Amino acid sequence: LLRVPLADANCLKLPGEPGDKWEDDFVLLADAFTTGYHAAAIIEVAPSDTVAIFGAGSVGLLAAYSARLRGAARVYVVDAIPERLEKTGELGAIPVNFLHGDPVEQIREQQSKWRSGPAFRQEKPLGGVTCAIDAVGFQARSKTDYSREDPRWVTEAIAELINPAGRVAMIGVWPLKDPNGIEPSLKEGKLTVPWSKLFNNNVRISMGRDDDKRWNSKLRDMIITGAAKPSQVVSHRLSLDEAPNAFAKFDARQEGYIKVILKP
Repeated sequence: LLRVPLADANCLKLPGEPGDKWEDDFVLLADAFTTGYHAAAIIEVAPSDTVAIFGAGSVGLLAAYSARLRGAARVYVVDAIPERLEKTGELGAIPVNFLHGDPVEQIREQQSKWRSGPAFRQEKPLGGVTCAIDAVGFQARSKTDYSREDPRWVTEAIAELINPAGRVAMIGVWPLKDPNGIEPSLKEGKLTVPWSKLFNNNVRISMGRDDDKRWNSKLRDMIITGAAKPSQVVSHRLSLDEAPNAFAKFDARQEGYIKVILKP
């Protein structure tokens, strides 16, 4: 049995039947697809934009997918897990492994090569990106020691990478307190951010998670028409009995667990 408070406001009517071709796509409307699309929408990703996304979990991947749906010219996704980076490429984005070098420099180099062709007529590029999304939050892994968490470098990298008048979305989870934070300020839910660099570059920052009702009917219709297929990020389809083991592997980033759908 399932009780849904305020169901008349929160539930979305869906066509089709259980187990049909849309089922796995529709289930992603409950969170990951709407959140990923929300990130791209609130910073108004549009044709010609270049986007850097930090974090290739299901939300980060679907933010990249949504940026591509909205016409972004180039989308970079920063992570270190091979299966996630492989999925990034499958979605039409450019994977960046932060364990292989400074992700800011990797993206700048890619941008420089892309902007050096004859179509740009020797135009001198700014070198960064027009949009950035933090899809990780407080659990970002350290660049120097992947076994540790260190979320500070992500915001610092975004401040270095974003072009003047750029737009940034912060949708990664940030709890009120993090007892496992690497320093006292993070334990108290406080993050040091290079505000002066962002302010002086006139960067617009949008924060907060998704309001599903704002997007879910639109995204549902995109699924029905074939314009969107978010289930491309699903890595495993398992029975309900397998859920505890699946969550443990997902949390440990093992065996390519990216997004799990449970089939009771």
